[in-house]
Amino acid sequence: MKKLMGLILIGTSPIAFAQVGINTKNPKATLDITAKKDALVIEGLLPPRLTLAELTEKGNALYGAEQDGAIIYITDASGGDKQSQREYIDGKGLYIFDAEAANKEGRWMCVYCYAPI
Repeated sequence: MKKLMGLILIGTSPIAFAQVGINTKNPKATLDITAKKDALVIEGLLPPRLTLAELTEKGNALYGAEQDGAIIYITDASGGDKQSQREYIDGKGLYIFDAEAANKEGRWMCVYCYAPI
């Protein structure tokens, strides 16, 4: 029984300290994505893409303290509303959720956004 428990502990210990690597066998961070560098391969990281209307449908209670730092890309800001958490979404672009803003109600803040036309 002691041998079995020892094998289980040894086998599961790497899982407890695991790092995830994409295109690498030796990740250097919690998530390490290495480019393939092939001329015909598209590289990049795509965050979740939503329209303002789709984000509006999610309401104002879905994103909270546990989503602090969440990143989305707004593809179209012409629909939906700019109430509450969406107050500062003025155009398409990359937004991060700041759960501490607005008396801890949270706000989507622009990281890199296009000015509305």
